[in-house]
Amino acid sequence: MVKIKFLARFKDIAGEKELEINYDGEISTLIEILTEKYDKGFKDALFNENGELREYMKILINGEDVRNIDGLKTIVTENDEIVIFQTIAGG
Repeated sequence: MVKIKFLARFKDIAGEKELEINYDGEISTLIEILTEKYDKGFKDALFNENGELREYMKILINGEDVRNIDGLKTIVTENDEIVIFQTIAGG
């Protein structure tokens, strides 16, 4: 089982803090599954109008940002832990 943790805004969108799901494959396909489960607002929060991950959004797999692995082609396997959240900036 893959464990997905939702923080901040994504906890509100998903209506839960955690989800466990059977999944092996690219993170992009997992995001599509989550979009179907939680509605279009989930995907709109993650991606800009060009379909790119918003700069202030983070998807971590086992503590490592997917941008530092293979981006949205990063492979998720059983027992991985994914954390999805929005970074906070102040002024």
